[in-house]
Amino acid sequence: MSLIVRSQLGLAERLGVKAMDDCGPASLATCATFLGLPTTTKQAHAACAQAGRVDTPTGAEGTSAKELAKAGQILGVHSRVAYDWSEVSNQVKGGAAMILNIQASQKVVPEGLRSKWQRDFWKKRPTETYGHYVVLVWENDGWVYACPTMQEGKTGRVATAAEVKTLRDSKGEAGFPTPPAMILIHRK
Repeated sequence: MSLIVRSQLGLAERLGVKAMDDCGPASLATCATFLGLPTTTKQAHAACAQAGRVDTPTGAEGTSAKELAKAGQILGVHSRVAYDWSEVSNQVKGGAAMILNIQASQKVVPEGLRSKWQRDFWKKRPTETYGHYVVLVWENDGWVYACPTMQEGKTGRVATAAEVKTLRDSKGEAGFPTPPAMILIHRK
């Protein structure tokens, strides 16, 4: 298996704020595809709507962890919200996939893991942070990372254990309650 990016870039609202609020559905599609259930971002977006997510063309609503877990079930994978890093990382090392909620910033996302969209974004807004879902899996005895702002169809990027720890701890470092929400996804 190889981690293939399902991108949120094609779902950006074209009216009003041009919101980039579809990282959850894109991450879910990436995980389902990784687990052998080919899923487009549009299919995951529709499943999130069935799970209760409301997405307007002019707002930035985002997707809750609960909605992502429910949408995963709708798509045909076993998914649930989890908060215990040891449990989740052990399951990922056993073949599951994880959607991790991070507080993205230039400090948190290392240069080698940044998408072109992120590099352009932080060039204009160097101190900006934002809540963001990303995907982590375990391949070839190491972490592999995918960001929904990466180009559709590209493969994930190798991430070091230290980089993964920084991503995992980013919400707490930014003052949000910890531990961060993770959605653990298995093939049914």
